[in-house]
Amino acid sequence: MSIKKVKTGWQVDIWPQGRYGKRVRKTFKTRAEAKRFEDYVRGQAAIGKPYLPRKRDVRRLLDLIHIWYDYHGISLRDGKRRLSQLQALAEKMGNPIASTITPMDAARFRQQRLAEGITPNTANHDQAHLRAVFNKVIRLGEWEGQNPFASIQPLRLDEKELAYLTEDEIARLLQVLEQSPNPDVYLVTRLCLATGARWSEAQYLRVEMLRDNRVTYTGTKNRRNRTIPLADELFKTLIDHAPRFGRVFRTDAYQPFARGVKEAGIKLPQGQCTHVLRHTFASHFMMNGGDVLTLQRILGHQTITMTMRYAHLSPDHLADAIKYAPKVS
Repeated sequence: MSIKKVKTGWQVDIWPQGRYGKRVRKTFKTRAEAKRFEDYVRGQAAIGKPYLPRKRDVRRLLDLIHIWYDYHGISLRDGKRRLSQLQALAEKMGNPIASTITPMDAARFRQQRLAEGITPNTANHDQAHLRAVFNKVIRLGEWEGQNPFASIQPLRLDEKELAYLTEDEIARLLQVLEQSPNPDVYLVTRLCLATGARWSEAQYLRVEMLRDNRVTYTGTKNRRNRTIPLADELFKTLIDHAPRFGRVFRTDAYQPFARGVKEAGIKLPQGQCTHVLRHTFASHFMMNGGDVLTLQRILGHQTITMTMRYAHLSPDHLADAIKYAPKVS
């Protein structure tokens, strides 16, 4: 009998190529699984392809991470930084054999990291990066197992209010930065406030990207160029400040900006030091009556979802709540 009941399930025991061929034995949980396997092995033997049991994959997590980097991560703008983070995560997990990692292992590792004091947002990023490694090696045909991080749902996070500067804070900050010994920080800040640019986009702007009262940002986060008009006075000031070729701003203005924020008496949420300028542009754009679709194009968001974070600042946002609410004297 080719299929028989054993203590651990249903065992297939066959000689698909005859008595002098290779014997195949394998146990399954159900009889149906065993029958499907028997049919598959006999079918392969019929067309001259002997069944070869899959060899155990003993590659470790770091091995898969290096495959991910060599064939994908190296092309990312932050690929080296991501590789370093992934290597650190693998070491924290003990660099296990990848095929032995289970979804429960992934969940336990996240709990361990949370207990160490990382934020839920960081934990979500860690899980997403590890999941991406397995997804990529699966698509490359380098991994036949499951993705142990695929079934781990991200932690739910409270939506954070995006800080922005008031007109008074903007005036105080610019006054401080104008007196800074750094020759670039004042203009970098003005450019971010005028166009909603990320700090890095303005800091590394090249003079060739200033044309016809417009600034074009290249090498952006989503790799899409975007062009934004500039006021005459700001455009002329930037042109006068810049060299004939190369970068408009030749010094690193981040630390002078951070000192200026502190000197101006402005308190910001953690992680929003320079990004507050982008939030400030978007917030004032909506408060002054701008529309969210135009704002999406200016900021370069790929989806409207990101831009909708600022919609509540529009003067008429949910104004119907007043119009149609019950009248209370």
